[in-house]
Amino acid sequence: MRIGNIEGTSEEITDLFQNEGLDIGKYLKAAPTITNKKHHNIGLFLAIFSFLIINMCIWTNDISETIEKILIVILLALICLITILIHQRYDKIVISGLAVLFAVIIMSVCLDFITPKEALNKIEKENPLKQNSTE
Repeated sequence: MRIGNIEGTSEEITDLFQNEGLDIGKYLKAAPTITNKKHHNIGLFLAIFSFLIINMCIWTNDISETIEKILIVILLALICLITILIHQRYDKIVISGLAVLFAVIIMSVCLDFITPKEALNKIEKENPLKQNSTE
């Protein structure tokens, strides 16, 4: 049996991890853990803050079409960054999906693609956390 760069019988590998006080689950886990949660949280906060500030500037100011296009690309990059950071933090696809959904809805409202009322209806309709009742 071979696990990574460790080779031996299953008993030998189990004994090796137990004798060294290691957790085999952590060794086999493919996703790297966050080494510095403080820096990760600061990065996530700054990305969300930047996303919200840019959206507010687009919504409240009358800007040229070229600058608006540039800001849309920046917003899409921020959505990707926020989603990656949230997924690293919580490792749950539902939370990451909700982050993308809400970010796209916020961006759509600020760019006047949809109205706030339509956005609330869309959130209510597509909410994956809402339980379906057959009453």
